[in-house]
Amino acid sequence: MRNVFLIARREYLERVRTKGFLFMTIFIPGLMFGVIALPSVIATRMSGSKHLVVAAADLQTAQLIREELLKPAQSGSKTLDERDQAGASRYSVDVETDVTDGARARLIAKVKAKQLDGLLWATDDALAANKVPYFTRDVSGLIDHAVVQQSLSRAVHRRILQEKGLSGNEIDAALKPVDMEALNPAGIGPSNPVTTFVAVLIMVMIMYMTVLFYGSNVMRAIVEEKTSRIMEVMLSTANANETMAGKILGVGAVGLTQIGIWTVTTGVLSAPGLIAGAEVLKGVVSLKVVIFFPVFFLLGFTLFSTLYAAVGAMVNSEQEGQQLQFLVAMPLIASVIILLQVLQNPATPLALWASIFPLTAPLLMFTRIALDPTVPSWQIAASIALLLATIYGLMILCGRIYRIGILMYGKKPTLPEILKWIKYA
Repeated sequence: MRNVFLIARREYLERVRTKGFLFMTIFIPGLMFGVIALPSVIATRMSGSKHLVVAAADLQTAQLIREELLKPAQSGSKTLDERDQAGASRYSVDVETDVTDGARARLIAKVKAKQLDGLLWATDDALAANKVPYFTRDVSGLIDHAVVQQSLSRAVHRRILQEKGLSGNEIDAALKPVDMEALNPAGIGPSNPVTTFVAVLIMVMIMYMTVLFYGSNVMRAIVEEKTSRIMEVMLSTANANETMAGKILGVGAVGLTQIGIWTVTTGVLSAPGLIAGAEVLKGVVSLKVVIFFPVFFLLGFTLFSTLYAAVGAMVNSEQEGQQLQFLVAMPLIASVIILLQVLQNPATPLALWASIFPLTAPLLMFTRIALDPTVPSWQIAASIALLLATIYGLMILCGRIYRIGILMYGKKPTLPEILKWIKYA
């Protein structure tokens, strides 16, 4: 074990001291911010308040549409004045009861001249036909159009119910959405299925991309040292299994260090939001998820890093390695394909057996644990046990390939030759 840790320490220190490590540690978060956060920030700043005009022959109908437009998406139990204040930052709405052709032409001219952002022409004929024209320069603004359409629909429904003699409280009760909660036979279910689904998908993609990226780094590290003949010196003091285990630990620790830096930085920057949304996160991210995410992440990383190390020992150049590493990535790709089925129904036989099969278990068992709180403990234990046994077996198997392949130059081995290495090493 001493040789393993010495090699791991050398690999770790050699890589974290490079300018490339520092550059990637800073560049990746900056790139992610530029791709994801920056467009949202720019869009939010540029959106501002929109000035709309609602034109209707009936003043009461126009006022109802205006009130609905001024309501925020989640009004809760706020009063009308509070809702108007909340919505005023998004929309400024004027009411017009002149619905003649001349008034229409005048208001459309204001839209063209950028004096208005939109005109909702809700005449009696348009409402009767259930087709109300909305004039705006931004005809592709899907979110804005959806808000206006929903507000218009709610106002029309409210007007119809008022004509039937219902009171304001009765109309609110009739238009209030009905929440549905999915529960299993034991009465247990996620507090917010949509949010849980998105959170799990993000975590699984992080696991997938990290294992794929840093696992391939192990292969590159072995190919580099094999071509520079440094490995021949290292094998004089440590055997092949120790060398391979040390490189996996060392290169893996570099990746985990980068991920740790990104995680801590993200946590510090988003701390106010996390504190404010603590109750929501408590219902989305369970203790089970927090515990098993690092468990399956580390097991998956070790498993695929071992396979990448074997590929690095077999090839003579990084180009040859890129051709063969697809075979190692295939189980990960298969996991993502099956994942789409598991996300829809984590209780199917396909989900069960794929989450126990070692090459697909890291992604799929974690997904089942996150989505289904009633996954039997024996299935989780069986998945972890099989993963550990597979990693141990692959370490021995790939160590034999590594022992001979690391000293082979000039010719890419065939499958029969690799089988001979395994048999006679």
